[in-house]
Amino acid sequence: MYISSVGLALGDVHEVSEIAPGGTTELAPLIEEIVHFRESDLDIWKLAAAATEEALASAASDPDLVLYVSENDPDVTGSLSLLATRVGLRSVAHTALAGRDCGNLASALEIAQALITARRYRRILLVLADRALGRRRVMASGLSVFSDSAAACLLTGEPADGEATRLRLVDIATSTAVRPEEEAPSGQGILSTVRLASESVTTLLEKLDLTRGAFTHVVLPNYRPAAQKFVVAALRMPADRLLLGPVTELGHCFSADVLITLHQHRSVHSLVPGDRVLASVSGPHSWSTLAFECV
Repeated sequence: MYISSVGLALGDVHEVSEIAPGGTTELAPLIEEIVHFRESDLDIWKLAAAATEEALASAASDPDLVLYVSENDPDVTGSLSLLATRVGLRSVAHTALAGRDCGNLASALEIAQALITARRYRRILLVLADRALGRRRVMASGLSVFSDSAAACLLTGEPADGEATRLRLVDIATSTAVRPEEEAPSGQGILSTVRLASESVTTLLEKLDLTRGAFTHVVLPNYRPAAQKFVVAALRMPADRLLLGPVTELGHCFSADVLITLHQHRSVHSLVPGDRVLASVSGPHSWSTLAFECV
């Protein structure tokens, strides 16, 4: 499945130090490693619409399905109606997805790939949009700071004519282990997450009959760089393969992180045709590893 016509919408830039003027022990590493986050007063559907308009501007034709992904939108049904009206897609089929939180990108791509392979749809517009709203701006794990943002892209079974196709999704593997809520923040929860990550990488490599050395880059969500380096080591990937996203500019853009990072690196040619990328996204109870090829 091919990814093209990416559009972005980002909130206004703020310094992490603004979250707690004077600083706290919790914020100190985030102030140093994340530096900035994005905040917006727009409704989530309006962020989604801005990203969608940018994506459609470079698309050769309209999609035949809109797949809307948001973990925090309080009125998904209403947002889909408003979004379709704003971008002129009122007669296009639409549906929504949530449930894996920041790992929603993987499940959305899996579902889109299945629908395209089954020839139910030919051109799917994927829209990922979220705001922190009432939740803590700092991740409970302390790995990053949530940023209000949206990303949209076109998904097709073949390279889209007349559109800048930059990426091909090769395959996805996901490992899941639902833990009781009271165990989630504990050290045992961290160990379980590392285990899930390792399992998903092993499963994906076996499916593709590839070794870790076959991948030129590793892309992770916009966590603190020190944490990303720890994850790369835990996955037994070469340290020099880590390709950082715009961590200090964006913070953690929920499920849109990896798509934004791939798009930006592809746009400035730090990812070139032929590069293989091993990317990962995670939710509270799952870890997904995705294989991409730059085209």
